[in-house]
Amino acid sequence: MFSVGNIGPAGSEVLKPAFSRNMMPKMGKASKKLRPCPALGREISPAECGEKRQSELACPETCPHNPFGPGRYSQLLEIEDCLDQKTMARLAELAPDRASLEREIAYAERKGIHAIHAYFVWKLFFATGADGATFGQRWEQCGLKELKNDERVLLRGKMRMRIALLEIHEVSEGGRMEAVDLLSADPAPMTFQDRNLAGMASRFSTLLAWIYPLPHYWRLSGTALTIPDMQGFDAAEIVREVVGHLGGPVGEPEIRGWLAEHFLEFNASLLAVSRLRRRQRLAAMDAKFGTAIYELRAPFAQCRERLDTLRDVVPGHLSEAEENEGFADAREWFDDSLSKGQPVHSTGQVVLGRVLLGQSHWRLETVGAEKLSRLRTQIEEHLGDSVRFSGERIEDIGAQMSANEPAVAESLVPPRLLENPEKIVAAISRSTELRADMPFEEAEAQWRREADREFLDEQVPALSNRTPREAARDPSLRPKLIHLMKQRVRSHDAFNLETGGTEDINWMLRELDLGEILFAAPPWRPPATPLTEGDDDWSESPETDENIGIDLTRPPAPPLPYQPFDMDEAIDRLQAALEAFETGPEAEAELSASGATVLEDADQLTMDLLREEDFCFAVPFLLQAWFALVPLGCRAPEIDFADLEKAFASNLLQFDACAQASTSKKLESFFQSGPQPNLMLVLLGGFLEAANTAPKEVRPAVDAQPVILALLKSVVEILDEGLRLR
Repeated sequence: MFSVGNIGPAGSEVLKPAFSRNMMPKMGKASKKLRPCPALGREISPAECGEKRQSELACPETCPHNPFGPGRYSQLLEIEDCLDQKTMARLAELAPDRASLEREIAYAERKGIHAIHAYFVWKLFFATGADGATFGQRWEQCGLKELKNDERVLLRGKMRMRIALLEIHEVSEGGRMEAVDLLSADPAPMTFQDRNLAGMASRFSTLLAWIYPLPHYWRLSGTALTIPDMQGFDAAEIVREVVGHLGGPVGEPEIRGWLAEHFLEFNASLLAVSRLRRRQRLAAMDAKFGTAIYELRAPFAQCRERLDTLRDVVPGHLSEAEENEGFADAREWFDDSLSKGQPVHSTGQVVLGRVLLGQSHWRLETVGAEKLSRLRTQIEEHLGDSVRFSGERIEDIGAQMSANEPAVAESLVPPRLLENPEKIVAAISRSTELRADMPFEEAEAQWRREADREFLDEQVPALSNRTPREAARDPSLRPKLIHLMKQRVRSHDAFNLETGGTEDINWMLRELDLGEILFAAPPWRPPATPLTEGDDDWSESPETDENIGIDLTRPPAPPLPYQPFDMDEAIDRLQAALEAFETGPEAEAELSASGATVLEDADQLTMDLLREEDFCFAVPFLLQAWFALVPLGCRAPEIDFADLEKAFASNLLQFDACAQASTSKKLESFFQSGPQPNLMLVLLGGFLEAANTAPKEVRPAVDAQPVILALLKSVVEILDEGLRLR
């Protein structure tokens, strides 16, 4: 077989930054030097420390040798990775029918990320056999001899796993969070450590999650479900309504056991509720886009002059497309009487509609059929015989959106959760004029502050038409106000996260004397990618399908520029991808949280071509390529497995052709033929260096190298295609 081990692109010295051994297995002997033990107050050997910490010794979280301290979270991830491998080996070893076990796992994988996690935790820590013990308990009874002390501590923590309904109260630096479990009769503050969730969580987010205790904090396991806002219901009521409707118990701890066994049924019901409520909102929404055409019966200048005498009409702006249609000017028509119907968080005047001015005809545009009728009446009153109605068209956007909604299993929906449907008010508003030289971000922040200030003194239907200030002093309304303000704080935190903002909303809680929900604002976190023109989900409700699971709530990855990366940018991106993570498992955790399945797809493609050791060698390079193109914190772009399979087969054939040529130029040309030639050359250089210099026991076999490189090229090509800005 042709070897790529001796071939490298010209100028390969610039490629070295693309490879780092911090993603390879740690090697070397342990030090024999004694270390201080704060738990015993004396020095102990590393061996004694490793065998007793957090099991026989109550180690403080500040001890530098305690892998369960929050400052050593990356070390914990490595321990977990080893434990998971040993657990799977033990599960397979003890399976009475291994083929049946493999079929069950494959079936769960096909049903998605929630299903595979729910399957394993139920199989390992909840399901009991004829002896009344779980898999974990039976393993513990055998002594856990295959495990190291740290792995035993972690396993025993996981054996105490349970379902919880978490309400996030505070997010701190380093992935630390404080939350309460709303399923508890008397919720008490709990400390959690989870970098992924801390990177996206807002105060008062509510999650149905799998949690387990470790010595110094609690931890989330696998996936979680966000509980959407529903007017008139808090998160705990929503959970109990769904469980009760599906035939489950309502008391603790029974409800937790039921949820662990029926997690997927709960998810299906919650999704059905969200979709049906969304359909209700769309059906009730007046989102009819209306247009009306009027012919001019008088000179254009005369008609425009008469229009401009009206107090409620101001100059507007034409888009390039409207100018191409032949319109010469635009006007916006306001109606102050419509402001009473605005949402309480809106500010500024409501636009009745737009008037596009052409030399021979004018076009009226409104959002809402009733507004079109009003605008027509007013234009005919003021311009009289100067214009003549030619025709109108009303396009029902709400009905179109409703028709595109997916089918709903209505039998899964508790009828009570369809009460109090939210109403969407479709309107265009124009905010108070600000300084012409004010940057948009500053202007937007000022508008939001004005809206928040006005909200405190507005009558709110959810508060029995009392103002928030009045409700704060009324014991009967105060719980409703707290519920409302939690939603507002959560939305504010989410806005800050999306935009990179730092403005705090706690001043509102102080003015309303709501100290019981006053928690420090989250620290600044890297902003989510701003949506670009063509994205649909800027105004989506928290109840949309994308937000039911944590892994799907992220913003979309930004589109790539039309031109491929130059060499400098390729190196910078690949280096940044390496430096973003301390370990491989940490990178894999971020990949999984984004919803990506690229590692699973790659494993399936190469199952008959690569040994497990060779595939493990490829994983760091797949991760590096992925994160060079997809920023951290973003939602994974969809990759069609059939497209990836087709690209892989094609690249493998082309690689064989390169092998027959046996020249470095042919191979280099092959890698430069894709959409990201410089990125692939840097990856190639890093791979070849690793293949030649890594410890022998982890180097890939010679015949595995072409397979891995063809796989890398295929992933980059398909990912680039999915992200390319066309």
